[in-house]
Amino acid sequence: MKRPLPIVQASPLPPLYAAWTDQLLAGPIPPEKEATCDDCAMCAAGNRQLELSGLFFDPSTKCCTYIPALANFLVGSILADADPAFFAGRATVEARLAAGVAVTPLGLGQPPTFKLLYENTAINAFGRSRSLRCPHYLEPGGRCGVWKHRASVCATWYCKHVRGATGRKFWQALHRLLSGVERTLARWCVLQLDPGTEALERLFPPRRPDAAGNDTLDDLQEPSVHRAVWGRWFSREVEFYKECDRLVSGLSWGDVTTIGGPQMQIFSRLAHEAYGELMSEELPTRLKVGDLKVVNMDQESCRVCAYADSDPLEMSRALMDLLRYFDGRTVDQVLQSISAAESIKLDRALVRKLVDFEILVPLPTG
Repeated sequence: MKRPLPIVQASPLPPLYAAWTDQLLAGPIPPEKEATCDDCAMCAAGNRQLELSGLFFDPSTKCCTYIPALANFLVGSILADADPAFFAGRATVEARLAAGVAVTPLGLGQPPTFKLLYENTAINAFGRSRSLRCPHYLEPGGRCGVWKHRASVCATWYCKHVRGATGRKFWQALHRLLSGVERTLARWCVLQLDPGTEALERLFPPRRPDAAGNDTLDDLQEPSVHRAVWGRWFSREVEFYKECDRLVSGLSWGDVTTIGGPQMQIFSRLAHEAYGELMSEELPTRLKVGDLKVVNMDQESCRVCAYADSDPLEMSRALMDLLRYFDGRTVDQVLQSISAAESIKLDRALVRKLVDFEILVPLPTG
């Protein structure tokens, strides 16, 4: 099996996933420059973000109010990374291993108490609750301790997108693909390293796939269950995870799609098509005004949310007044009408931006 091809151009993805998507997409992924992790764009500095959209994150949590499930090969990559600068991040994973909660040959799952809390509070608490904060969040500074080997859910989520909803659609398609890769390769690694029949039965019971034990709401696991689920790899968990890293790091994207079968091929196609849309500036033929919410307005400008409350778009009042012309006629007809009636030549690139942010949406066909 071939090792992933080297990345020539910087990618916003972790190195392993960047190598694979480079082979899949045959082109660079534009960075999301508006989503600034080091100086969080969503934090309420002087209530500025609250004024912008009514939605803000706490500086002590940012968007890290989520505990990711880490596939076995990602855990192995973290444990095998000997870079001294990665010491603090590696220690957060070692702490999860030592706690023994949701630690299985498939990887590090979400603690039961977190899942219950997140499912019932995330709508109002995401980005704000320290009770939900990720264990890999490093202080001071609020950096991700496992950023270099982060899971797909963290690698593909952004609060703001340069291309608005078009960008979000691409990242959602890529998340669907990479999360499928994580599930598939985690199981493949288990098959290759074979913890034994009883362990496999524990890992893949008939009614609850990937449920591996009797974790309780106290985040405890019976030692006998832990022993049973690890089988012949019991007490060699770190070695197992590093072996998973060794197996997966040698795979090319072609290897991954072969292992993943039809589902992976479907997800690959959808991600490739979403990438094509992300890189295209083409305009739909007919447009109308979308569902939007004005969150602030003065004499000169207005701030509008459409596809996401976290990503408002600043518009001039003059541009806002021109939206009424988009009534389902072709874009060319609308632009001609605006030119004739208002003596304004509306730039097509600006219209494309309004489409990206769903201020304007394609007219349904048929």
